[in-house]
Amino acid sequence: MDWGILIQEWTMLPSMALSVLTNPQTLIGLVLGGLLGIIGGILPGISAVMSMTLMLGFVFKMPVDAGIGLLVGIYTGAIYGGSITAILLNMPGTPAAAATVLDGHAMARNGKSREAVGLATWSSFFGEIGGELGTFILLPFIAVVALKLGDWEIFLVSLIGLTLAGALGAKNPVKGWIAAFAGFLVVMIGTDPIWGVFRYGYTPALMRGVKFLPVLIGLFGIAEVFWVLRDKVPYQLTEKPGCMIARVRDFKGNIRTIFRSIMIGIGVGIVPGVGESVAPWLAYDMAQRKSKNGSKFGTGIPEGVIAPEVANNATSGGALIPMLVLGIPGSGPTAVMLAALFMYGIRPGPMLIIEFPGFIAKVIFLFWVSAVIFRLLSWLLSKYFIGLLSVRREVILPVAVGLGIIGAWGVGFNTFDVLVMFIFGVVGYVMRLRSFPLAPMVLGVMIGTVADQSLRRALVTYSGNIPGMFMRPFGLVLLIAFIIIIYSQMKFRKKLKIQDE
Repeated sequence: MDWGILIQEWTMLPSMALSVLTNPQTLIGLVLGGLLGIIGGILPGISAVMSMTLMLGFVFKMPVDAGIGLLVGIYTGAIYGGSITAILLNMPGTPAAAATVLDGHAMARNGKSREAVGLATWSSFFGEIGGELGTFILLPFIAVVALKLGDWEIFLVSLIGLTLAGALGAKNPVKGWIAAFAGFLVVMIGTDPIWGVFRYGYTPALMRGVKFLPVLIGLFGIAEVFWVLRDKVPYQLTEKPGCMIARVRDFKGNIRTIFRSIMIGIGVGIVPGVGESVAPWLAYDMAQRKSKNGSKFGTGIPEGVIAPEVANNATSGGALIPMLVLGIPGSGPTAVMLAALFMYGIRPGPMLIIEFPGFIAKVIFLFWVSAVIFRLLSWLLSKYFIGLLSVRREVILPVAVGLGIIGAWGVGFNTFDVLVMFIFGVVGYVMRLRSFPLAPMVLGVMIGTVADQSLRRALVTYSGNIPGMFMRPFGLVLLIAFIIIIYSQMKFRKKLKIQDE
């Protein structure tokens, strides 16, 4: 590696920053993208990928910096916007916000919605700034590791994520593992991704498979509606509506959690297709393990909001690494950005630093400016978001169900996805009655497809040398980590049980 070129990229950051700040079109693109992203994140089913894809037609007509700025703004705004409905309605607007539900909505139920939104906003800000900074500094070193990750390693990362799901919201990790495995089985429905064989395809609709978003909306959103209907006294905002509240002490006491979640977001973000699904849950699990209040997670404590919100924004930095260095999108949003770059004649890959010096520095700075912009926008709009909880139940529940139906319908534009949403709404309600955690099932559905495809491709690749697959160096490290995680989970849960007694 030519370290001189790398140092040159670092030193070009000030000039790239000046070019962004002095370009009105770029700043307008960032502001517009932030607004569109927040709105798209709030609406269930309108993910960052969909929002960015819908705007590609406009991007083609815009200058390079303004177009990339618009996409970056949508990306960061959508990831943050998903936490708003996760906190206020128990309905994650985006998959990246699913982990925020656990403590974020609990805080809202406890009359601390303003604090929860403030925690999510600032945590997203810290995650974005720290994730991109870490990416900019560590990009060449992490890129070397990314080159070593194959299908077998991606499967093991997914398996570790499923194993960690046992710690998410269940006193007994076995219940969490059962829920995660059930979610994994759900995504087995449909067509085999390698051989094209139908699995559980009893009807034409089932042959197409079960999509993730209807399951997510059903498990959290519709199940929450059922759960609220059984309460004789519905919860409502018990404090005066207003702007978000952010206390320095909440973050000062969680500096280690913030730093650790940033590292998790970057590290997991480099694994294609896994980062935004797994990183928030890993960060939440690690925060619970390291916290003195581990037994209180899920009841509405700041750490339970800070960890996943920092991690899901930091993954954007990690996902940029394979996109910029290898030309491989690390996530859905970066795949859209990759398409836009090709349209502009910019080809990501190992030669990017040489052919377009300063471009990586400019992209990193665009993310930083976008983080500041969505922070200001969220502050101005927060009082309107928080006002949702002051609306009477007779009004807000039909609206929530309507948004869920729109989100589920928008996935495939068919009634089957809407039916799936309601079915999993009932499943989620029954699971809550039986004290089975919902989060592990969501994670199983999230990464089940990636795990399935990666394992099958690895078995095809090493069909004549299965021992060689197990002896891959990075695979061995991940296998050892898998065993350690299983042991530590059982030990940690025993410790929590003793504390409760």
